[in-house]
Amino acid sequence: MLAAILPGRPGLRGILFDLPHVVADAPKTLAGNGVADRVDCIGGDFFESVPAGADSYLLSFVMHDWPDEAARRILANIAAAGGSGARLAMIEFVVPPGDTPHMSKMIDLTMLGMLAGRERPEEDWRELLASAGFTGIGVLPTGTPVSVIHATVR
Repeated sequence: MLAAILPGRPGLRGILFDLPHVVADAPKTLAGNGVADRVDCIGGDFFESVPAGADSYLLSFVMHDWPDEAARRILANIAAAGGSGARLAMIEFVVPPGDTPHMSKMIDLTMLGMLAGRERPEEDWRELLASAGFTGIGVLPTGTPVSVIHATVR
């Protein structure tokens, strides 16, 4: 995602944080997009900690992989690393109310059968983020099945 975001924003730097084997090949992709000199690739475990001191953290389809307690732990680590005022943006499904068909509901069945995670309705996202130390929680629909969920560390 950084390879897509950074080229049009020359003043920004980023940190790509994932498991060590995942970030191992990232420098090649980043170099191919002309942004390798502005990205630090760091391997680690977000259940232990995340890189500290960033003003913004971006997650894309990470939280839906995990049940609430594990998701809360990841979010609390982000809040601790970023500190008061740090921003969080997550690209995730938000399950709409009612029986209207929606991709999030189909993916939720997949999550139920294959992983311990789940798709969440807006009120569950709000509760989860608040319980992990976030405030100013909002959900922005994108006109696609995904939304951008944003919040700020208290």
